[in-house]
Parts: sequence; C-alpha cells; structure tokens
Amino acid sequence: MCWLFWSLFAGSSGAAVTVSDDRGQPITLPAAAERIVSLAPHVTELLFAVGAGAQIVGVSEYSDYPAAAKTLPRIASAGAIDYETVVGLRPDLIVAWLSGNGRAGVERLEALGLTVFATEPRNIASISRALRALGTVSGHAVQGERVAARFETQIGVLRERYAGKRDVSVFYEISARPLMTLNGAHMFTDVLRVCGGVNVFSDLRTLVSTVTTEAVLHRDAEVIMISSTIPNVEATKAAWATLPEMEAARRGQIYIVDSDLLNRQTVRLADGAAMLCALLDQARGP
Repeated sequence: MCWLFWSLFAGSSGAAVTVSDDRGQPITLPAAAERIVSLAPHVTELLFAVGAGAQIVGVSEYSDYPAAAKTLPRIASAGAIDYETVVGLRPDLIVAWLSGNGRAGVERLEALGLTVFATEPRNIASISRALRALGTVSGHAVQGERVAARFETQIGVLRERYAGKRDVSVFYEISARPLMTLNGAHMFTDVLRVCGGVNVFSDLRTLVSTVTTEAVLHRDAEVIMISSTIPNVEATKAAWATLPEMEAARRGQIYIVDSDLLNRQTVRLADGAAMLCALLDQARGP
C-alpha cells in the first residue's frame, strides 16, 4: 500500500519516478515520461492499457492492438532498430524487449544516452509488475494499478476454478516449417499450469525450440494446439489428424488457437487463459 501511495503521488506531481525493470535495474526519470518509444507489440499494448497510448511516439512492427496503435510510426522490426529515427523522436523513455530486441540493442540505445526500461516477461506475475511499473513511469499509476488488479482477479478466478483438476498433456505448435514449440520457461507454460495443463516439451533448453515429428509422436500429448499464425493452418491441423497413433488425433483434440491471446504478454492473456482452460476441460471429458 505504501508503494502504491508513493507511485500515485509521484505519477501525478511531476516529481521524479523510479521503478525497476525486468533486469532488476532501477530506472529513474525526473518526471513521468511524455514521449515514449515501444520496441515490442506487447509493450505497445501494455502502454495503451495503462492509459499512456497518447504518449507513444514510435512503435515496432506488428504493434496492431488496439486499433490506434496501427497509426503510429514504425521504428523497429524483427530485431532491427532504426537508431537514428529513435534518437530523432527525442523520447523520454524507451521500453524494450530483451528477447526481441537483444541485450546488444538495449545497450546501444543506452550508449546513445537514452533511458531504457527492459521487459522480459516469462510468467503471469510479470504482466502485473509491468503494468504497475509502466503506469508509474508514464504518470498513470492509478490506471496501472487498476488494470493490474483486474488482471490478477481474472487469473485468480481461473486458478480456483481449475484447481484439483487432473493434468492434461499439451503440445503447442508455433511453426510448421520448421516444426517449433515453446519450452517450460515460456509464459505459455505458466498459463497451462493455471488450467491444469502440462507442456510435453517443457524440458527443452531453449525458449523457442525446433522438434521433430517423431519426438511429438513419442511424447503423445492428449491435446495438440496450433498457433493461428501458421500459414495454411487448417492443412497443418488436418495433417496431425491423419496420425491415429496419436491420442490427440484419435480423440479429435487438435485445436487452432489465437496466438495473440496466448503469445503476447498482455492483459489479453486472461482471455487466452480462459479459452485454454475451457479446451483442456473439454479434453478431460465428463
């Protein structure tokens, strides 16, 4: 409560604000940021969620939610940052994504004298932290706290509803060529746990990993989930359905899921979690 009081006071008075980013590094601004650059789609969405959309002066490619984000200047894409344009925007704050922009990219921005808040959300709790921190540094601490609390309540309701349900094993395909999935360190696995789901590839060493069809067959998940972003996704679903040796195929439990709700680390993850929980409960049967 003391932290919240301080955040509200700092965010509304023009006083200096200090928060910690996902590196554990303190980020201090002399006053709430008025010009913000977002270097990841999930960051753009979080900033809009806390009420800072009007303060964003540049975004990364694929920043498409909410609709207003589509009109903002693009200054980064697929690991490439237009540093000259970013500097020209005179941002008070840059919000970056360590995995997407890379530590080298973040360090170069800082070497240019820019203030960078680095995000690396790996679990559900990190979304709430980001909402509160971004609310504070943008001068919208009240809205940040309100949105974070609502998100936590939504997730809490799902945890309670599905607590004690039997585990359901899941394979999540995010790419068909090459065949790729996510490991246990990805937020998707944390969402699965809320629903009583188990990622059959949680033991892989890298966050995004290439796997073989043989490995998928061997782990034989009860449910296969396929990212909606995969080209010709219906054909991908149909291909898995032709493998009767797989439990998911035999039981007709192969689903195409909205990747924006599951892969983006935003408040919409609560909607993705609700969708995921319903599918897994359906797979459990009566």
